[in-house]
Amino acid sequence: MEKKPLKNKITKRTYIQVEGELTSPLLAESGEDDFSDMDILRDYKGTPFLAGTAVAGACRQWLHANSMDETAIDSLFGARKKEEIKQDSDLFQSRIFISDLQFKDPQITIRDHVKLTENKIADNMGKFDVEVIETGTPFIMRFEYIERESTGGHHDDTLIRAIVSAINHGELTFGGKTNRGYGKLKVKEVKQKEFLYTDTTTVKEWLKWSWEKIYKEKSSLNNYIKIEKQFHEVIVPLKIKQTLLIRDYKTNENDYTYLRANNKPVIPGTTWAGAFRHRLKQIAREIIGDLEVSEKIEEIFGSKHDKKQTNPSRLTFEESVIEEATPFKITRNAIDRFSGATIHGALFTGESVCKGKTSLVIRWRKDSCYDPIIKGILHWLIQDLMHGFLAIGGEIAVGRGVFEMDGENDPVKDWRIYQKSALTWIKDGVKHETSTV
Repeated sequence: MEKKPLKNKITKRTYIQVEGELTSPLLAESGEDDFSDMDILRDYKGTPFLAGTAVAGACRQWLHANSMDETAIDSLFGARKKEEIKQDSDLFQSRIFISDLQFKDPQITIRDHVKLTENKIADNMGKFDVEVIETGTPFIMRFEYIERESTGGHHDDTLIRAIVSAINHGELTFGGKTNRGYGKLKVKEVKQKEFLYTDTTTVKEWLKWSWEKIYKEKSSLNNYIKIEKQFHEVIVPLKIKQTLLIRDYKTNENDYTYLRANNKPVIPGTTWAGAFRHRLKQIAREIIGDLEVSEKIEEIFGSKHDKKQTNPSRLTFEESVIEEATPFKITRNAIDRFSGATIHGALFTGESVCKGKTSLVIRWRKDSCYDPIIKGILHWLIQDLMHGFLAIGGEIAVGRGVFEMDGENDPVKDWRIYQKSALTWIKDGVKHETSTV
């Protein structure tokens, strides 16, 4: 019997391995609450990982959000051409296989979170903790994709390079709370292996090949990190004027200490975002009175978790690492404000951070029509931060959490011209369809 020729044969198979480390904690939610209110995902051996479906979804969403070739995306990741399926040809099977994100010797920590009221008081039932994979953990990410006779014209390599470059720039992040500093990766090595199905020798070589052999390939890192950044970014150099306290209660020595990541004091993105959001709300109320401004603030900072309709934040706040800091331990008594006497059993010891330098990094998408508004808002808030009017963390009533600019280079000095756009937005609430500036 005559053998029929295969249709749409595979012409090429590409393997890419990306190695690096976490530069911020990663939250891979499992839906379980055995160790915290929000446990990370583990395999049957108890080893943490991030599911390949989550990685693939984040990569595809980033490509769509940054106006990459839609036809090429659909061809690589799989899609249907039309909203209604009329025939089998309207469906595409994905040509890319993305493995689970694996971690080497991951360190798991539990971070405390608390929802605060406008008066910076813990909200009722607002305390919760989450498990995270800590900063500095090495990771391995693997991509495998095929080309067929009918798909050779699409730019698969361009899409993969854009993904790896975005990961390296910190624009493509993974897991939960990515707009608040979680899930940032740093790429250190990229290895690639291609198999062109031109003859039987290549096919035999592929049959004997395994991922362990990719380490023999030359580094391709420089080919993957040259793509231009797709986000605006402002980096604010800061130094702590006196002391700073971001509480961490998991300590054996004191009643509380300062939050650490990879053995260094840090300011979480959630802390930055919460402080900036609260300050903007104060400014808005000064401008338009006691009117409700929450919905307006949500246009920039996103909706709260207790809202039925959620809007993602337009701003991404990175976690800030504090360098050259000195631990500062102090033991105090709680005082009865009426009698002036010491409250019984109220002796406690805490540890904060003294002095030190850090940088605040804020990003937002370049194609945002909110560019002038965001720049005007950030000009107000960053100026307040650098001049001591916006304090960060706990115990700000006793002088903690005050910053000043480190050096003479003010990164938002030229953004004064955008104050009018921010002021107009607060007053009339119009979503300005202004082009990117």
